[in-house]
Amino acid sequence: LAADKASGQAFDPHLGVGMRCRAHCFASGLIMRAVGDRMIIAPPLIMTRADLDELANRIRTVLDLTMQELRREGIWP
Repeated sequence: LAADKASGQAFDPHLGVGMRCRAHCFASGLIMRAVGDRMIIAPPLIMTRADLDELANRIRTVLDLTMQELRREGIWP
């Protein structure tokens, strides 16, 4: 997760953006680990295409929820 994707500029660590995203993950039934503002996932090695599609959709959802939260709070444009 980055404040500026083009430059890779990080969010202020005091904002806890990774932990905010993690909270959305858990609320959405997705287990991802926050390491700073990096989100780590360890999916099973054997997954069906449908499983992969659902995983990608859940990840997209929690990233969108995190972005919406940061925008509501004026942290991200």
